[in-house]
Amino acid sequence: MEEMNKQKEEEKEKKRGFLFLIEDKNKRLYKLIFALILVIAIFSVGTYAWFTSNYTVKVQQIDVTVSGGSGIQISTDAENWKSMITIDDILNHAYAGAVNQVPKETDQMNPVSTVKVAYADATAKTQGLHMYRGTIVNDANDGTMYLDSASETDSANNYNYIAFDLFLKLDFKESEGPKQLYFTSGTGVKAGNPNTHIEYASRMGFVVNGTQPSSSDLTTLRNIKGAENVFIYEPNYDVHTSNGLVNGRDNYHITGRTVSGNATPAPYYGVKAAFAYDPEDATNFPGTPLDSTDANKFALVEPDFKTTAANSSDFEFMTLPVGVTKIRVYMWIEGQDIDCENTASGGQVQYNLGFKLQEQP
Repeated sequence: MEEMNKQKEEEKEKKRGFLFLIEDKNKRLYKLIFALILVIAIFSVGTYAWFTSNYTVKVQQIDVTVSGGSGIQISTDAENWKSMITIDDILNHAYAGAVNQVPKETDQMNPVSTVKVAYADATAKTQGLHMYRGTIVNDANDGTMYLDSASETDSANNYNYIAFDLFLKLDFKESEGPKQLYFTSGTGVKAGNPNTHIEYASRMGFVVNGTQPSSSDLTTLRNIKGAENVFIYEPNYDVHTSNGLVNGRDNYHITGRTVSGNATPAPYYGVKAAFAYDPEDATNFPGTPLDSTDANKFALVEPDFKTTAANSSDFEFMTLPVGVTKIRVYMWIEGQDIDCENTASGGQVQYNLGFKLQEQP
C-alpha cells in the first residue's frame, strides 16, 4: 500500500513538472512574440513618411545656366547680365529686398511641402510659393504618428529649401513678339554623393512675377511683383525606391506601382496650411496618419511639367515676353512624396536648371 502511494506521488510530481515546462515555454513564447512585435514596430517606423528623426539632406551642387545666348540673358539682380550664373552670383549679387536662399556646404535642407498657390507676402518685392515644414508627432496614448505643419518664410537664413530670383531679358524688338522658352535637357535633379535616392522626392517651382521693358530703371525692374503664373516641376517621376513604394502603400494607400517604368507620376497631396496635432480637439487631427483628405490642410498637386529620370530632351516652359521678366525659383524636397522617407535621408542632391529659346527656322 505504501509502495502504491509513493508511486502515485511520483506520477503527480512528473505531471507538475511537465505542466511547469509547458507554462515556462508559453511564457518564453509570449516574450518572443512581444519582442518580434516590437522589432516589427521599430522597422515600420524606419520607413514612415517624411523624416521621423532629425534627418536632413545636403545640396551638393546647383547649376543654373542659360543656353541659346543670342537674344536672351540672365541675372540675379537685374543689373549684372550674363549667359550663365552660378551659386556665387545668387549669393553675392543681392540687393535690398532680395532673398538669395541657398544652403551652403555646412547647411542642410529639411522636407517641406506646398501647393500651386502664390504667396503674396513672400518678400516685400516678390511673390512666391508658401512652404510648410512638416514634423511627425507621436501620440502619447497609442503611439500613432501624426503630422504637424508650420509655415515657412523665404529668408536668406532659411536653409530648409532653396529660393532665389532670376531675371530673364529677351532682347528682341517689341514688334517681333514673345518667344517660346524651353527648359534644356539637362534640367532636373540628380543624385549626389552619398546617393540615397532622395532626388526622387525633389521638386522645382517657378512663380512668374511679371515683365517690364528693358529700358526701365533698376528700381522698377527689381520691384516687379505679381503672380502671373505659378508652375511646379516634378523630375524623376517614373522611378521609386522599394521603401518608397512601401511608404506609398502603408501611409498614402497608393498601390499598383513598381520601382521603375511607371507611366504616370504617383499622386500626392501638398500641404496648404499650418496646423497642429491636438489630442483634445478632433478637428485638428490630420485624420489617419498623414491622411490627405482634409481639404483645409491638403490639396492635390498636379505638376505642370514632369520628366523621367532618363530624360534627354528639351521641354517647353512658357512664353517669354520681350523685356525683363522676373521669376522666383524654388527647389525643395517634397515631404508628401512617397519617396520622402527615412531611408532616403542623409543623401545629397544636384539641382540643374537651364533655359533656351525655341530654335528659329
